[in-house]
Amino acid sequence: KSVVVSHRFGGRHSFGVHIMEKDPQFVKEIEAKAAAGDEVCRAASLYLQAIRSVICANLATPSATAYFAATVATLQKQGDLKDNGSNLAALLFVLRKSIHAASAAAVSSRLNDVATAVTAVLRNPEDEVVVRQGLGTMMAAADAVYGAGGRPNRKILKPIFTFLGDQRLVVKHQAELTATTVLKRAIAAEDSQTLEFGVLHLNQLLAAGRSSKKGSEEVPAKQAMTLIKALGPSLPKLALISICEELLRLPSHLGQHPVCIEAWDFIFDIVNAKHYCGIDGDESVDVSALETRCELAVKLLPGLLAMQVSVLNAVYVKTYSLAVASLVAVLSTEKAIAAAPKAVVGQKVQAIKKIQTFFSERDPSVLRGARDACVLVSRSAGLGGDIALLDEMSGLCQSLLSFESKGSWKFAFPVIAEVFKAISTVRAARVGVDHVSQWSDVRFEKCKPLLELLVSARDNARGGEMNHFGEQMTEAIGAAVTALGPERVLSVAELKVLEAPLNDPTYEQQSRSWLLLVLKDSCRFSSLTYFTTKFMPLASALRAKAAEAEAAGQGIMGKRYVTLLEQVWELLPAFFDEPLDLNAALLANGGKFAKQLVSVLANEPDLRDYVWAGFKRACDVAFEPPSQFSKSLQESNSTCLQTLANRVLPEMFNTYLKTHAEVMEMDMSRGAPKRRLYLEAVQSYVRVAPQDLVGNIFKKMVARMLKAISGEPEGPNDGPLPLAELSSAVVTHLAPEHLELALKVFSPMLTGTSANQDDKIVANAVQKAAYRGVLHVLKHPSVQNAGPEDHARILSLWETMQASRQTCAPATLKVRLSCMSVMLKLTQAHLLVKKDQAAKQDYLKCLSNVLPEILFHLRDPSTGVRDAARECLSIATGTALDQELQSEIVTLISAGLAGLTRHSKSAAVDALSRMMYEHSAKINSDLQDRLIGVVLLLLQDTDAQVWRAVLKFCKVVVFVVPKLRLVKFLPQIMTMFNSRHVSSAKMLIRAIVERLVKVAPEEVAEAFPKQHAALLHYVQRQVSRQHRPKGIKEVKQDEDQEMENEEDNQPKESWEEFQGKESGEGAGEAASGAAATSNRKRTRAAEPPTSAIMAHDAVQALLDAWEAESDGSDGEGGGGRRRGGKSKRKRDGNETSGTWIHEDQDVPLDFMSADAAHSVLTVRPNAAKRRRGQEVGPAGATSRAEALRRSGLRFAEDGRLVIDEDAEEKTAQREAEESKQQLNLGSDGSEKKPKALSKLAALRKTRMEARAKAKAAKRGAHHIKGLDVFKPGKKGASGDALRDTSNLKPYAYVRLNPKVSKEKFKTKATASFAKIVRGTKAGVAKGFKAKARETKLKKAKEMKDKRRKTASKLRASTRARR
Repeated sequence: KSVVVSHRFGGRHSFGVHIMEKDPQFVKEIEAKAAAGDEVCRAASLYLQAIRSVICANLATPSATAYFAATVATLQKQGDLKDNGSNLAALLFVLRKSIHAASAAAVSSRLNDVATAVTAVLRNPEDEVVVRQGLGTMMAAADAVYGAGGRPNRKILKPIFTFLGDQRLVVKHQAELTATTVLKRAIAAEDSQTLEFGVLHLNQLLAAGRSSKKGSEEVPAKQAMTLIKALGPSLPKLALISICEELLRLPSHLGQHPVCIEAWDFIFDIVNAKHYCGIDGDESVDVSALETRCELAVKLLPGLLAMQVSVLNAVYVKTYSLAVASLVAVLSTEKAIAAAPKAVVGQKVQAIKKIQTFFSERDPSVLRGARDACVLVSRSAGLGGDIALLDEMSGLCQSLLSFESKGSWKFAFPVIAEVFKAISTVRAARVGVDHVSQWSDVRFEKCKPLLELLVSARDNARGGEMNHFGEQMTEAIGAAVTALGPERVLSVAELKVLEAPLNDPTYEQQSRSWLLLVLKDSCRFSSLTYFTTKFMPLASALRAKAAEAEAAGQGIMGKRYVTLLEQVWELLPAFFDEPLDLNAALLANGGKFAKQLVSVLANEPDLRDYVWAGFKRACDVAFEPPSQFSKSLQESNSTCLQTLANRVLPEMFNTYLKTHAEVMEMDMSRGAPKRRLYLEAVQSYVRVAPQDLVGNIFKKMVARMLKAISGEPEGPNDGPLPLAELSSAVVTHLAPEHLELALKVFSPMLTGTSANQDDKIVANAVQKAAYRGVLHVLKHPSVQNAGPEDHARILSLWETMQASRQTCAPATLKVRLSCMSVMLKLTQAHLLVKKDQAAKQDYLKCLSNVLPEILFHLRDPSTGVRDAARECLSIATGTALDQELQSEIVTLISAGLAGLTRHSKSAAVDALSRMMYEHSAKINSDLQDRLIGVVLLLLQDTDAQVWRAVLKFCKVVVFVVPKLRLVKFLPQIMTMFNSRHVSSAKMLIRAIVERLVKVAPEEVAEAFPKQHAALLHYVQRQVSRQHRPKGIKEVKQDEDQEMENEEDNQPKESWEEFQGKESGEGAGEAASGAAATSNRKRTRAAEPPTSAIMAHDAVQALLDAWEAESDGSDGEGGGGRRRGGKSKRKRDGNETSGTWIHEDQDVPLDFMSADAAHSVLTVRPNAAKRRRGQEVGPAGATSRAEALRRSGLRFAEDGRLVIDEDAEEKTAQREAEESKQQLNLGSDGSEKKPKALSKLAALRKTRMEARAKAKAAKRGAHHIKGLDVFKPGKKGASGDALRDTSNLKPYAYVRLNPKVSKEKFKTKATASFAKIVRGTKAGVAKGFKAKARETKLKKAKEMKDKRRKTASKLRASTRARR
């Protein structure tokens, strides 16, 4: 046709070329792919040429709309193409591409023509490719119409729905995708006509389900569920209700079918109870969506409750329970409670009852589903404030604690705990402080029966039961304490610590001392006055009992009473957690309780920790109220603590000074937590105390600290370290006017204490406290929000920091670097304000002093120091680059490359690596190239530490530098293989090579060293293997998809994650594999579905084997076998995991034979098994050739199978000779007896016995080594003998076996020392004999006493009868 066009226009070929240049982009892409060899595009290009000729003949513009119109016209007249599927597929492909390129208005005007033509094509669905192209064309047309604001009719959906049940998986997936896309566009465009048709068809599919159709794939409802789950979140209210009502009828059609399970899951997900059970005012709650869900729940809940559920399918019951619970949860929100009809209240209670009937089952899945359902309802009711439902649930939960349901208590206790937690949530959020007591009394009356059952169950529980559900039971009782208050719970479960006998084995149940541990973790929103009236007298009584026991000489009883006393005092911090009456309790009776606490703080070493913790918790709650309930009490609590600050805060300081020496002498595991608790309590109280009081105390502490440092302390407890720690702890909450004093005091201390200080450990600790004081000054809010003048004054500290560098102790480095980090941030803010050249020069001067120290600590042994140094480096480099100081900062860091030590070089390279990775976009390309060239020179360094640091820099370079600039550095990068340390960084090198292979494969292949070509080939195979099909995937793309470069739009990883991938050689392989996946730049074209069979493991193994064989035969050593003894073992070990074809070198393998499959092995056998496996046939032939020969057959030289006429005669002669030799063996005098064989058998037997003995010794207890080796040769001699040929001194030792360290192996372990410990054997035996004799005498005495008592009773009865 192109020839006709050329003649028609007078042979003017330039006009045809001009027409082709004006073709739309999709036409050019198709022709380019056709030239590349794509079959579909090649067929499509023929139609494009014909369409182009028609457009030229009509003198029209070759636009996308013209191609679209011509393609539609061609498709309408395709009667002669019905039998040619490839032509139809090509034409539909062109039509779909033209729809995407043409204007939406043009497509919308021809929609009926497109739908009619494609529907006619789809009436012959034999060709899979044609059907897929037709469905894709329908989707593209509908999308274009909706884009133009139009509305397609049901002609679009009708042919699509016919393929939802297609047996071809690819066609089915394409139909599902097309239908979902069209319906979603209809929902977005509010196309009610298309949506109604789609919903009607879905309902018909749901109603067509029949239980006689086995297999979920054959059930029409399964087809509908796939679309419903995809459309669910976007369906409008009426459509959603209609579909859900039809879902309720599924069990009547299908029973407990998997489709019904999907239906309940859909209802649970669509109601989305977890997101719509929030309290009003929560911005995350969509009010309109919540109204839709509420209306849906009102309509669906009665239908779900009317169903009869049998426990035949545990998954069905679980999903049913969760679906019912989700509806009840939505109806328990505040808006639903106000808008729902009255009948809903009863339905919710009925739903809870129905769910709780499943607790009588024993299936863990059913019980778990019932538990999760009840927990969901309780949590929703608590957040929504549905207290009526919670009251009903507290009554319904009583049946869960019956004796018959004891097997499900483990799942019932979490439900009860969640009910109490929901009551606590309502109490904290919706009840005022004035009404909380009355409200709690009402709830207690409702929950009292349930609480009594809980306490009774705990009293009667024993060890085995506590191991089964003890944790859940304790959580439930603790939730009741939090919800109702400890005083109400203790009215039901009364404490009888003093009444019950302490030496009774059942003391825990009788006294209910277990409640002390529950109260410690559960008291919240409680009355502090109740603690003073209930537990303070109990503590006094326990103290008296302990004293009495000690006086009576009963030390164990005294310790038990002391333990109970400590458990009572442990309740104090819990009662200080959001108390109801902090002001009244502490200030009542002239502050009696507060005075008692201060007295305990000062005079009771064993109990003061609880007072510290109590004050800390009270101050934290007053400063930052964690709940709305505490916010209403914040003012009164703060006022109370400020009133007591004059008395409590100085006593805290004095107590800390007094106990500091005692705490420092403790073990680190005990002393460090105490010090931390004391300092945190001081800081918490300082936050709420008056600032003038804190300032005065700070001044006094500073004065005392300076005197103590100078050697003139005011008091006996005035040590420089505790005073420094207290002073630095207070700095954070000082008034701004005292910060100048803090800097004047702590700045000189940075260089170390005075010369009078002899204790270096204390001096270092004081220096650390001084650095903390400076750090707290820098972090003070007034400093962070200060102006430029204050910044300049703070930045004058750089000189002090520089002067104190040499005297900084190793334990202080982390705090020092933290100070530098904050100062760098302040400097950054100062530069942003100033923006002048003088400020930049000052900053460079500062960096010239700071950067060497930061670089020095980048490789510090301490993790905290390294992290702080890296933070400083990141801030410094970021600030410099933002201020356009690129070359200056690079020069400063690069100065470390000229260092004389490997530490300075590697630290400088690390700093440059991080700067390149994080700020490569801010550094110009010329500077980057110069920097990379200089650093890569260090790849020739002989030091392993420097070389590995440069190798990490190479990794950064290959990841951040573009390909065009990276190519010129390839020769330098490849010099990494010249180092003798290559074996210590295999995974790091592999990561670099993998990245290079993906970015510049051709250039890397040219520059790669030939002697390391094996690594390159291996990486290339690994990269290509990633693109193999992994199974039959859903084909949602067209066959014309070619390989494209996809850019990595994901955010860049952090430096820690980037470095973490190659943190160790052990995890390097997995890390590099992850890097290969996440940083993939190229993907292969989508292969046809039939190629998915290549994903089978055996086929993959064969591909690997053939790749290795082809690489090994290329003559370059890429994948060839290595020479040497060690490589053989490694190679044999690797072959065990591949696929191996067993061949006979004399007989060709016939793949058409019956035993061909036996020759394809998934695991290659070892040598011994291969030798045994070569015997073929009953005669024991050693090969297939021998087996054929014995059968009278053989293979000729040309491969033909011929009959061997002499085979039978030769075989008979050979068998006769063999039988004669076997019969005459040993009978003829000329034949020698097989002595060699017997000797070999004896040696073999000896070796086997020795091996069995060694194996049995390993299975035993501890192993005795050296006794037999150095045993003297003379008979009866003892001791160790020194051999002449041995250079080692004789010794024996016991190699301990950790497997026998348990108690049950005690006898076995002690018996292993019998060979060594012989002197005490008689004593041990004597002890055993004495013990046995004592036991025997004891039993004899008991029998004698028993006979005497029996005889006396007999005599007494005889007298009575007389």
